[in-house]
Amino acid sequence: MVIKDWKSVFKSMWYFLPLIFIKREYDVVFVCSSSFNRGKNGENVLFKPMIEYCKSNELNYIIFEETYFKSFIDYKINQNSIPLDFITILQIALRKICNLIYKKPTSIDEIYFQDVKISKILKTLFFNRFRSKFYITLIWNNVTLWRCINPSSCVVDYQHAYIYDGEDEYMNNGRPPKVKSANDVVALVHGERYKRILIDNDKSGFYSENNVIPVGLNKNINTKKRTHLNNKKILFTLQITPDFSKEVNEDYVKIVKSLIDRNANFLSSNNYKIIFKHHPRFTEDDCKGISINHEFAEFDNTTPISDLLDEVCLHMTFHSSSAFDAALNGIPTIFIDMLEPLSPNEMFLKQYKYPYEDLVIRDIYDLEKILVNYDDKDIFRNHCENVYEWSEEFYHDFDEQVFGKFLNEKI
Repeated sequence: MVIKDWKSVFKSMWYFLPLIFIKREYDVVFVCSSSFNRGKNGENVLFKPMIEYCKSNELNYIIFEETYFKSFIDYKINQNSIPLDFITILQIALRKICNLIYKKPTSIDEIYFQDVKISKILKTLFFNRFRSKFYITLIWNNVTLWRCINPSSCVVDYQHAYIYDGEDEYMNNGRPPKVKSANDVVALVHGERYKRILIDNDKSGFYSENNVIPVGLNKNINTKKRTHLNNKKILFTLQITPDFSKEVNEDYVKIVKSLIDRNANFLSSNNYKIIFKHHPRFTEDDCKGISINHEFAEFDNTTPISDLLDEVCLHMTFHSSSAFDAALNGIPTIFIDMLEPLSPNEMFLKQYKYPYEDLVIRDIYDLEKILVNYDDKDIFRNHCENVYEWSEEFYHDFDEQVFGKFLNEKI
């Protein structure tokens, strides 16, 4: 564990230590990791409309942010948030102590029950005087802790990326993760199609009309591109992250380099430009870097993806959720199916029914065929319009009325 920001730790201690003696009550607690502060000035764009609703309706709220004590996270704690660093450090310490006293948990049940033990200890030490009616999380941050603190509260997980059967955070083989079912976590999702994926594929019966609620997505993200012009600029969202093994990342780099190198003459002679953007969790310290030495290629890891999508006409990826960001702007995605752990086949083609299976690269030279096809203005325009219509099944603008009704029914 490496602590990079001691000021954040002290700010966290300054808030949580007095809870031993001081009572605090909130209508809503928002919980996320600092890696979601990807908007302008470090703003969390996913929580923004919910927070604005709380402000305009005079609901008492607070924002807790988790940081990762690893080098690949560079996002800063928002100045309006309380860092969870102090609680995280205690959780890590208690987990190590439990592993020494008892055997290290290996099964899902054992891991969950260890988290319950640790959460009960933290409640006794710091949260006996803490109350909230709602806990709204991203990536279900610490849902076991919040459930232990307030057993009668509503614990919510707000969708942050894609949902499909095979995504451990939502469902795998028709079963939700134990941490969600055991803590009775409500799912707020971006659209009706995601709701149906959860309910219709759940063999356990946990997901239902009562606990899966489509509230939509921040309007600042959901913007349709007004014109469909092929300007021959492509955004390539890379997926080299510490989440994958060293071997997978190395294979990934080889495939990307080979794909670009083999098509370099075509891309250059036809005036294409490719903008590469690394995954938010990428860093040279933890992941193998990638070098693309062509005049038509450049890297941009500072400009928000929403701004980059305003510049380009096409998007490329293996199976990144950025394909939805692109579709919401009327931009087709070219998928690469040349590395099994990142194949788009199961998710985007089989479950999401992406409208164009011919936009999949399974061979090095498929890229040229796809781009040549897009020289036809009518084909390009139709693809842009159809991928936008497809995305509307999954995403709609944030619905303040639905969100407000959900809060008011339980408050």
